[in-house]
Amino acid sequence: MTCIHSLEEYRLISNEEYFARFGEIEAALEEIRIEWDKETPGQKQEEIKKLEEKVKGYPDWMKIHLLSFCMKAGNDKETARRLLDVVLNADYAQVGEYNKLSHYWQISTAIFENKQLESFEAEFRLARLYKELFQSFAAVLGAKGRKYIPAAERNKNLVFVFSSQVLGMLHAPTKTLLDRCYVLQKYMRKRVLIVNTAMQIPRKGAAPFFEMKDSVYNAEYLTKTELEYKGEHFAFLQCEDDMPNLDTIVSLAKLVVTQKPEFLLNIGGSDICADICGLFVPEITVSTVFSKLPFSCGEYQIVDKELTEEDVAILRELEVKKENVKRTLFTFSFKEQEHHFTKEQLGFREEQFVLLIVGWRLDEEISDEFLQMLDSVCRKDARIVAAFMGKYQNYEESIKKYPLLAANSRCLGAQEDALAVTECMDLYVNPKRNGGGSSVAEALYKGLPAVTLPVGDVSAAAGESFRVADYGEMAETILHFASDEDYYERMSRLAEERAEQLMDSKNSFCGVIDELEQDMN
Repeated sequence: MTCIHSLEEYRLISNEEYFARFGEIEAALEEIRIEWDKETPGQKQEEIKKLEEKVKGYPDWMKIHLLSFCMKAGNDKETARRLLDVVLNADYAQVGEYNKLSHYWQISTAIFENKQLESFEAEFRLARLYKELFQSFAAVLGAKGRKYIPAAERNKNLVFVFSSQVLGMLHAPTKTLLDRCYVLQKYMRKRVLIVNTAMQIPRKGAAPFFEMKDSVYNAEYLTKTELEYKGEHFAFLQCEDDMPNLDTIVSLAKLVVTQKPEFLLNIGGSDICADICGLFVPEITVSTVFSKLPFSCGEYQIVDKELTEEDVAILRELEVKKENVKRTLFTFSFKEQEHHFTKEQLGFREEQFVLLIVGWRLDEEISDEFLQMLDSVCRKDARIVAAFMGKYQNYEESIKKYPLLAANSRCLGAQEDALAVTECMDLYVNPKRNGGGSSVAEALYKGLPAVTLPVGDVSAAAGESFRVADYGEMAETILHFASDEDYYERMSRLAEERAEQLMDSKNSFCGVIDELEQDMN
């Protein structure tokens, strides 16, 4: 058995050598996790506690790495909280601003992908860490507080739209970005400049973290000066893949000051570059994980949720007034459908009732509990089969525990024409997770009813009619859909009506922007 004492040798080496041997150390940690997974849950937790206790005397940068391992190995929200405390309290001489920004992204991504790590305590600490980093970078650049260009001097026909990542129409946040730009330019007659700040999981400052996530950066966009969407053309600027580059941030801030847009629109939040530029003209942050608040120090926010007491506490930490947070229905646009398939072409028989499960992180999002639920409905109704669409690398390994489900399911992988696949399915079924709003909107548009737990973006997008309390009720509802044609048809019509609302960006987005313009001016 690999023992945690084998990690002791790494305590004695320098930060530089530790990072040079990072792959070796990650492999050693993975061996430990494999051994832990063979133990009972209680024994595993004891081993994790021993390691957490052991690292208390380690340097902060090493402690962060090993606690991140404990967090992911144990799926424990308390470890996530302790890890954030270490990052927050770490001496900047050991763990600098760029390192802490990297850790912010790694931890927030881990929590987004794994709801078991989610808690108010962790979210609050992430907000605090983000604010401290924003203030730190702003101070280095000499930016002290909001000093808006007077409203009378700002160009009411010009808006800058910032995004931390721009990839293309297969990327839901990019679709959100282009849809909002389309409404601003087509219907509100604003000239739009899109800025890709490349602040999504920046590589600069990357420090030891278990199973470190990389961002995706499309270098081809560096040469683009405009983006086209639905016949509208938007001026476009993409930052180099070396952010946060202080010179670049200063250049963007100067562009804001000289061009004087009426306001900035920050798509998604967690963008220090956008927030610094938002010190010179009002900034509106649009949450893309719309069932949660975005982390932004901009003055205004748009969300699709009722604010809770916990939300208000987080806003207070970010120094955002709750009256500056406006609620509106989060709307969607889709990549145009190019094909039409049949069930047979996708590997199913016409008479089968196909459940559609969609996601780009299915390895993290699909649990044994969810697979057990699917297996149970397949046992009770032989017509029911399952289709997984998206990224599910561990499909074969996960599904083999359930031979009946394995025989009655297929993994379709990533599909470029999601609408063409979706229209062949019968019911959209959602595991417990945060994202997925775009995929359920596509399903509703194609007349597929949805079944979802009352958490996350899918729940917010689908609405109350398609929510169930737990996986037990989810199984019952799936069987009801499969056996009752009248019920199915009634809910299918509701799905199409909901989709009409979800696609009405003109009314939803224009209305809230009009309201915010009055507040700003």
